[in-house]
Amino acid sequence: MTDADEVDYELTTRHAPFKGTVLSRRSVADLIASIIEAPDLHRHANLGVNKPNKDGDKRYSCS
Repeated sequence: MTDADEVDYELTTRHAPFKGTVLSRRSVADLIASIIEAPDLHRHANLGVNKPNKDGDKRYSCS
């Protein structure tokens, strides 16, 4: 996770291949805010969240 001042992320779902490892805290905050604003948007979803085009070994997800 980085302290970069950017919102740049993509989501993957449970059965999709995970795409990356880098993510800014601001991106996580943006995702959480969008879920708070629309609770049904990802209800019962198993999500992976990452910065596009940053592949690697670590995995961060929220479910």
